[in-house]
Amino acid sequence: MDHPALAVPRSRAAARAPQRGLLLRSAAAALAALLLASGCAGALAGVKRAWRSPGERLLDLPAAVVQEYGCERRQLPFLALEHAELVPTRVKPGGEFNHRMIYALCPVDTTEVVRGTLVTRIRFKGRELVAERTPGYELKPGRWVVDAFVQLPPTAEEGIYALELEFQGPVRILQSLTFAVERS
Repeated sequence: MDHPALAVPRSRAAARAPQRGLLLRSAAAALAALLLASGCAGALAGVKRAWRSPGERLLDLPAAVVQEYGCERRQLPFLALEHAELVPTRVKPGGEFNHRMIYALCPVDTTEVVRGTLVTRIRFKGRELVAERTPGYELKPGRWVVDAFVQLPPTAEEGIYALELEFQGPVRILQSLTFAVERS
């Protein structure tokens, strides 16, 4: 990445573009703070979900993760599930929620991926309603954010559900998060 003091803008519009991005991020942060302060958790969840798109995005390169976790002193591959959340946690039948996870991976070799089977389950009243298996799923070196969206059927019963995520491979993830289906 170029150092900002060394960058030469091609036009005045190009010179203002980073400022506009900063203003948009500042405005979004201010809106989120206002919604949180006013107790509008549902609105805040909607704003968070609206800014996300499905897929994965690199947050930090492998060298930063190696340094942070001291991976040279660990048994490799090393995986840390750093964050997981559902947004919103209260959904209407037919509604949608976002599942986000952030993980950090130190593989044996700097550019190596770790392959395994990703299993996603939804449980209700102790029963498995949905189980989706993705063989050959790749965890990548560095720190990654992964966003997925789950659409509920309009016939979903009210109650407490669990979304379970399991990665079966040389490293393991086992995570369970709850959400509520409510009509009102």
